[in-house]
Amino acid sequence: MMQRSQHVVSGRSLYIRLVTRMGAVLTVSAAVLLVAIWISTQMAAKDAYDRILSGSALQIAENTWYENGAVNVDVPLAALSMLGTGDHAIYAVFDTQGRVIAGDGEFRPEIPWNELEQGPLLRDGEYLGTPVRMAVIGRRMPVAGPHPWAVIVLAQTNNARTSFAQSLGTKALLLIVVMSVLTLVAAMFTLYQALAPLKRIEAAIRERDLNDLSPLALTVPAETHALVSAINAFMQRLAVHRATMRRVIGDAAHQLRTPVTALVSQMELLEAQTSDDKRQRHLDQLRERTRSLGALVNQLINHAMVQHRSDSSLHERIDLGELVRAQMTDVLSNRERTPDDLALDTPQTPCLIRGDAISLAEAVKNILNNALQYGAPGLLHVRLEARHERYELAFIDDGNGIPAADWERLRKPFAPRGEGRMGASLGLSIVEEVMRAHAGGMRFEHTAQGHFVVVLDFPPLQEPV
Repeated sequence: MMQRSQHVVSGRSLYIRLVTRMGAVLTVSAAVLLVAIWISTQMAAKDAYDRILSGSALQIAENTWYENGAVNVDVPLAALSMLGTGDHAIYAVFDTQGRVIAGDGEFRPEIPWNELEQGPLLRDGEYLGTPVRMAVIGRRMPVAGPHPWAVIVLAQTNNARTSFAQSLGTKALLLIVVMSVLTLVAAMFTLYQALAPLKRIEAAIRERDLNDLSPLALTVPAETHALVSAINAFMQRLAVHRATMRRVIGDAAHQLRTPVTALVSQMELLEAQTSDDKRQRHLDQLRERTRSLGALVNQLINHAMVQHRSDSSLHERIDLGELVRAQMTDVLSNRERTPDDLALDTPQTPCLIRGDAISLAEAVKNILNNALQYGAPGLLHVRLEARHERYELAFIDDGNGIPAADWERLRKPFAPRGEGRMGASLGLSIVEEVMRAHAGGMRFEHTAQGHFVVVLDFPPLQEPV
C-alpha cells in the first residue's frame, strides 16, 4: 500500500505569533482605557470646578438681602478668590426687575426665571466671545410680582478646568503607555520561558544517536507532557518495527542459507555428470529444490508482510463472509484436485468486523492451502457462525489433522511438522499473528465424526452509538 509522503512546512514562529497577538490585545486595551480615562478626567474636572463655581455663587447669594424697597448685596472677596488663578471671573447681581445692581453691567445673560426654584443652575455661555461656565442662583425676596427673585450669575472662563483635564489625561497617558510596555516585555519573557520546554525537547531529539530509540527522559510541564508521550510512543512503535525487520532479515538469512547452498551443490553435481540417466535424476532433484526454494521464499515474504501489517491501524470495515467466499473461490480455482464434499456455510446477514483485509485474506488462504495439500481427501467444509458474541470461522476436513501434542508448537514460526514437508512451516504461525493482531484467536478441535477442525474467532464490529 502506497503512503502519501508528507513534508513538514515551517510556518511563522509561534513565539512571534503569540507576542504579536499579545501586543495587539494590549494596544486595543490601552486605547480603550485611554478613551475611558480621557472622558472620566473631563467629567471629573467639570464636576470639581462646577462645585467650586456653585459654592462661590452661593456665598454671594448669602450676602444678598432686601432692605428699604431695594435689593442689596455685599460680595465677599473670598467667593471670587475660590475660583483660583488662570481664569477670569465675571459676576452680575440682578434685582427682581432684572436690573444689574452689582457686578459687570455688560454681562447680561438670559435669566431662566421659571427654573430658579430648582436651586443652583449651571450653564455654558459666552462673555465677549469667550466661552464661560456660569452658575445661576436665585434668592427669593419679600416682594410681590411675577419674579420675586434676586438673581446672582457668577461666570468663569474655562482655562483652569481645561488645563486640569489635559494634565490628568497626559499623566494617565504616560502611565498607561509605560505599563503597557512593561506588560508586553513581561509577556515576552513569560512566553519565552513557557516555550523553553519545546527547545529542550528539540535539543534532546537532535542529540540522540540514530540507533537510540529509548524514551525521552525529560521533566516537562503538563501542557507538553502529551507531546513527549506521543514522541515516546512513536519511537517505541519504530523500535518494534525495526526489531521486526531485523528478525525477518535474520530469519530469511538463516532459512535461505541451507537451500541455496544445496541448490548450488546440486548444480555443480549436475555439471560433473556424464551419464544421461544421472543427469536427468539431478535435473529432477534440481527442479524439486528450486520449487521448494520458491515456496520458502514465498512463505518468508508472506510472513514479513503479515508482521509488518500487524502493527498498522486495523480500520477497514470487512464482511467476513464475503472475504472467505472470495478466498475460497481463488484457492479452489488454482487446484487440479478438489474434495468431492465441498461446502461453504455463511449467515444471510453480513458478519462485519474491523481489520486488515490483506492479512486476513492471507490467513484464510494459508488454512485452505494446508487443508487441500495435507488433508481433506474427500471433505472440506467451511462454516461461519455467530457464537457467544463472537464470529467463529471453522475449517473442517476429513484428513489426519495435527496431533494434539503439536498444537502449541506449530503456532510458532519455523516449527516443522516433519513428514518430509518442504518449506519453512510458517503457515500456521502467520495465521496466529494475524488473529492476535485482530484481537481474535486460533484453536484446533476434532469433531465427533473424527474430522479435524481449525477455528478462528473474531470480535464483531462495534458500531458507534
